Amino acid sequence: MKIAHIFILATGLLTLSCEQVLDKAPLNIISEDKVWNDPVLINAYIDRVYGEMSFLVRDGQGFEEVDPTSGLSDEGRQGRNWHPLFFQWKAGLLDKNGGLLELWPYETIRKTNEFLEKIVTTTSVSEDLKKQLSAKIRYARALTYFNMVKRYGGIPLITRAQQIDDPYEELFVKRNKEAEVYDFILSEMDAITPDLPASYPSAEVGSPTRYAALALKSRAALFAASIATWGRVEIEGLVGVPAADAQRFWQASYDASKQIIDAKSFSLYNKMPDNKSENFRQLFLDENNSEVIFSKQLTGVNVGSNYDLFMSPFQFTPGWGGANTAVYLEMVESFENTDGTPGTLNRALATSKPWNLTELFANKDPRFFASVYFEGDMWKGEAIENWGGIVTRQGTKVTTGFYEGKSAQGRSFSAGGYAGGQMTGFNVKKYLDDKLIPVDQGKTSVDFIVFRYGEILLNFAEAAFELNKPKEALDAVNQLRTRAGIKTLVAATRDNIRHERKVELAFENHRWWDLRRWRTAEEAITRKFTGIYTFYDAATGKFRIELNNDAMAGTPSSFQAKHYYLPITPSRISNNPNLGPENPGY
Repeated sequence: MKIAHIFILATGLLTLSCEQVLDKAPLNIISEDKVWNDPVLINAYIDRVYGEMSFLVRDGQGFEEVDPTSGLSDEGRQGRNWHPLFFQWKAGLLDKNGGLLELWPYETIRKTNEFLEKIVTTTSVSEDLKKQLSAKIRYARALTYFNMVKRYGGIPLITRAQQIDDPYEELFVKRNKEAEVYDFILSEMDAITPDLPASYPSAEVGSPTRYAALALKSRAALFAASIATWGRVEIEGLVGVPAADAQRFWQASYDASKQIIDAKSFSLYNKMPDNKSENFRQLFLDENNSEVIFSKQLTGVNVGSNYDLFMSPFQFTPGWGGANTAVYLEMVESFENTDGTPGTLNRALATSKPWNLTELFANKDPRFFASVYFEGDMWKGEAIENWGGIVTRQGTKVTTGFYEGKSAQGRSFSAGGYAGGQMTGFNVKKYLDDKLIPVDQGKTSVDFIVFRYGEILLNFAEAAFELNKPKEALDAVNQLRTRAGIKTLVAATRDNIRHERKVELAFENHRWWDLRRWRTAEEAITRKFTGIYTFYDAATGKFRIELNNDAMAGTPSSFQAKHYYLPITPSRISNNPNLGPENPGY
C-alpha cells in the first residue's frame, strides 16, 4: 500500500491502483458489509484517511504547501502576496478569526474512529493483519491530534464515531486539557508500536512503521516537555502543561529517541562523504534512503506538489512562480564557518568591492550551499541571475532596460522595484530538484520527509541535555556536525543544541514550531531582519553588494505572546459552545 498511489472514485475513497478497483461497483453504492470484507477496499479506506492529511506536506494546503512556517519564522519571508493573512501574521496582527495554518479535521478523525469500530467485524483478514491495519489508522489519528494540539493547545479527544442521535454532551464535546492530548498521543504510540512492522515491502513504502510511531512519540513528548518547562498553564489546563510533568515528558522523548538509535535501522545519509554539500542536498532528493523514517510519498498520478514551481530561481520557472521564500541575512549568518567560527558576514568587506558570492561564502558550513541559493549560484548548468541592477563600466547604476545586452533586472520576474529574488538576496534551495523538467504546477514528486534520523538525534540531544546527560547530547550533535563537515563541539549547551537544530533542520517546517514550544518566538521574530541587494558589475563580471536594512519592506515583524496558540475562533465556538472559552489573548 504505497500511500501516494491514489485514485479518486465517486465517494472520494482512495485506492492502490486502477487494476485493483476498476472491476468493483461504484463505491457510493457499495454496501458497508462489502467494504469491510474486501481487503482492497479496506486498504482504500486507509489511503483515503492518509490522503486527507494535507498537513503532512509542510503544514500547508494548496499553494500554502510550499513553506508557510519558514516564511513566518526568523528563517525568511514570503516573497509574494499569495495570502494576505500571511502578512497579517508576520506583522503580529493575527486576530480571533485566525485563517492561516488552520487544522480542524474532525471529519478525518471520524473516519479513523469508524474504521476502528468496523474492522473488528471483518472476516476477510487475519487477526494479526487487523491489528496492523488498526495500528496504521491509530497512527494517523494520533498524528492528526498532534498537529492540532501544537496549534490550539487542548482540543476535543474523540475516539468513537459519533452518531446524529447521540446525546448532546457526546456530540458537542468539550476540549481536553493540553496535557491530556499529549498523554493520549504517547499512550497510543506505546500501544501500536508492537503491532507495526519494522519495515514494509517496496509496494507499501510510505506506511508507518514501528519506528515512525517512536519518532512521533519522540517529537510529541519533546513538545510537551518544552511547554511544561517554559510555558504556563492557563484556562484550567486547556492550554499549557504543568511544570511537574516536564521531567516525565523529557524522559519519554529521550527513551523513544534512544530506541530508534539503538535499533540501528537508520543512519545519517552519507553516500557522498567527499562532497559534503552535495551529500546533504541529495539527502532530500534520494527518496526512502537510510535516514528517512516516515515520508509523505508524492509518487503517482496527480499527487505532486507546487514546491519546485514556487521555490526555484525565477529564470527556471514559467514566469509566475519562483523564489517564494526570501531567506534573511541573519539566517544565512547562522551557518557557521567550517572551522566552527561564527558565520557573520563582514559587511564592510562585502560592500568594499565586487564579489563572486561563492568565493565570499567559501568557508561556510557545507549545509548552507545545500540549503540556500544566491546570486551567481549554479542551477541546471546556468548561473542564477537575480541582480537588481547593473553597475556600468563608468560606475553609474542602471536599474531598467538593458546594458551591453544584459537585462538590468537579471532574469528574474520584477513586480516593480527590486526583483523578487532581490528581497534579501537569498532563497531556499533545500528539496529543490534541479533535474525536474518542466518546472510547473503540481510537478514536484520528491517525497516530503516527515521524520528523519537527523531530527531524532537532535530530539535525543535536547532531551538528554535537559535530563542532565550532556555527554550523550554532545555525541548526538557532533554526529551531525561530522556528517556536515564542520568542526565538532567540545561541550553541549542548550544554546548550541538549539543552534544546531536551526541549521540542520532549516526550511523543513520545524523552526517556527520550535520557537513556539521554547517560548522564544517573541524575541526571535519581533525584530528587524536584513538582506543584501546585488548588482552586476560590468567591469569585472562579479557583483556589487549593498545592504538591505529592511527586508520586511516596511512591514514590521512581530510575534505576540497570544500567538503561542492559535485561536479556536468564534465560528467554531458558535457551532459548539463547549469549545469555549477562547484561547488567551483573543
